[in-house]
Amino acid sequence: MSLCVTRTAWLASGATLRPQSIYPRIALNALACYNPKNSIILDQRRSLFILPYGLDVGLLGVTTYFMSKLKKPDPLNVISIFGPEPGTKESQDHPEKVVRCIAHRGAGLDAPENTLEAFKYCVSRDCNMVELDVRSSKDGMLVLLHDQGLQRLTGSSISNVHVMDWDKIKNIDVGSTHPNRKQYKEVYLCLLDEALDYLLENKVRVIIDVKGEDKQIISGILNTFASRPALYEYAAVTCFNPFVLYQIRKRDPQIVGALSYRPYCFSAQDYDAENGPTNPRFGNNLAIQSVLRGADMLHSLLWRWTARWCNVSAVLLHKDIVAPSEVQFWRSLGIRCAGWCVNRPLEKLYWRGVLKAPYLANTLLGEPEVNAPAVTEVSANDDAEVEKRARDNDNDFDRAGPLIDRLLEPERRMSSGQN
Repeated sequence: MSLCVTRTAWLASGATLRPQSIYPRIALNALACYNPKNSIILDQRRSLFILPYGLDVGLLGVTTYFMSKLKKPDPLNVISIFGPEPGTKESQDHPEKVVRCIAHRGAGLDAPENTLEAFKYCVSRDCNMVELDVRSSKDGMLVLLHDQGLQRLTGSSISNVHVMDWDKIKNIDVGSTHPNRKQYKEVYLCLLDEALDYLLENKVRVIIDVKGEDKQIISGILNTFASRPALYEYAAVTCFNPFVLYQIRKRDPQIVGALSYRPYCFSAQDYDAENGPTNPRFGNNLAIQSVLRGADMLHSLLWRWTARWCNVSAVLLHKDIVAPSEVQFWRSLGIRCAGWCVNRPLEKLYWRGVLKAPYLANTLLGEPEVNAPAVTEVSANDDAEVEKRARDNDNDFDRAGPLIDRLLEPERRMSSGQN
């Protein structure tokens, strides 16, 4: 009898000591002496390595994040595109290389946006970096266009160029509604290849903002870089959708990437600090609008994580959410921080003097002098001269201010909620 009891205990203890196997469990009413013929055997899978609920999912997520995180591009290419970091020795030795103003859509308030005429205007104003938007047409051509359609630029009924061939839209005048339309007549859409050929010839850096999520636009960007090796040192690719940017940099990690962001991008078409989110996308449908607000909250929590997941070299943020701490946060990670759209002269001075960060501008008017003469020391007898300089400075801004404000009036129709 003692032998039978010992044998039963040995079988039970062995079932608990051997992990990840199927073991017999002896029922409570089983006989003391083990007999396979008249005993009840239940099978149960046991493991000594079960993690607490949720911890295993968290570890799996962290592992997946670091395993799928993209590689950094060549740091020399980042410096070549965005210039030396402000405050470094190179920026002090070569201030002309520091990027301060980036012409948003080719300075779209001064000349018809995303056109060759706009880029020629930027070159004439000695602007060494521009931003442009690119979409794909039905036949796979990469067209420079911010909006999905042409209603705002032309007043036409074309609502989606992706369903139209290039030949059907290439001869439409996109400058007919521009404030300076008397100066720019018969301005047409521009292809990405045509714009890049001109900008590279004039050694102008480029930020390519990818609009759309189709395979044509992703493959087109990759083919464009493959056919123009100089772009790796002259162009960066940005997008609001991190998954589109991830697909591009996953296939070509040497492409310098940037992520664009603004609050309430899902639920609202426009945003600014004074009014907050405006023009709800689905204002007549409360259920959908509530879901989109929830997506905005989730987006605000995860976008910094996705930026590091894509290993971007820069972030382009709505100017009204950028504080010195935000710039310092990204600078500590070795990532450039730029704001959009900074158009007023005093705002530009703030970005140059306080934030010391580049900005995207719709107009090149009101740009502060980069090489302005330094203010020399003055004595008490020179108070009149100091006051005169201050008045002259204020008068310059007073003269530029109304002009900028008039030019900014059409900006409310320029889809200001998106970069």
